[in-house]
Amino acid sequence: MRFYPSSVSAGLWRKRDFRAEDADFVGAYLQPGETFVDVGANVGQLSLAAAVRVTRSGRVIAIEAHPRICRYLLGNVRLNGLTIEVHNTAIGSTDGELVFTDFRSDDMNFACATPPPGCAALRVPVRTLDSIVGSRRPDLLKVDVEGFEVDLLKGAAQAISNCRCLYIEDSELNLRRAGTSRAELYDRLISHGFELFHLRAGRLEPASADIPGPDDDNLIAVRPSSLSDLLARTGLRLAQPAFQLPVDGPIPSARPA
Repeated sequence: MRFYPSSVSAGLWRKRDFRAEDADFVGAYLQPGETFVDVGANVGQLSLAAAVRVTRSGRVIAIEAHPRICRYLLGNVRLNGLTIEVHNTAIGSTDGELVFTDFRSDDMNFACATPPPGCAALRVPVRTLDSIVGSRRPDLLKVDVEGFEVDLLKGAAQAISNCRCLYIEDSELNLRRAGTSRAELYDRLISHGFELFHLRAGRLEPASADIPGPDDDNLIAVRPSSLSDLLARTGLRLAQPAFQLPVDGPIPSARPA
């Protein structure tokens, strides 16, 4: 990857395994010939890894809203001679246009009605995910749109119904800034038939909006029928349920020495 003047490029320059957990999951999950959709692709770290993994028999669709960062993404695609379908647009519930922040820390930019004080902003086009993906069936859909995940889902009914697995940002802070919540995100994914997990220390832990977690987490949403396949592909394990005391009856006493 080229060292562009961007925060993600700088992170990778300083540390080759920057955000390695994301790349490791994408690389382990995908198989040759499959389809990967990367919403919020930034400079292309995951899209490039996915394109190598799915080979030329597969397909990668990379979507990045910020025009400057999208140029960096395209530069990295050309540098590697890969075939990646790139779209320079935000993704939302309807087609149109929105205001997008222009922070120097490019991985922190987000859609907003009014930019924060002192922050430069620009207008970018918005499309629904269904208008881009169409009837194509994503094997893995990665979403990182800084709190607008719920709005994206509203315009992605077909893409989501065709999708086997999602890897999606899970930040209560960002979701609340966009006027929604973690509970609504979880409810929408569950209504589409997914089971929800967090990836922690090589294990999949069941996710619930009622259980507080770190704000910079990622969520894995998978069809129940595809869970065993996900575990086989990635080598991950399901977390064992915590020990629970019986609801009724006396608490067992310790056996005397």
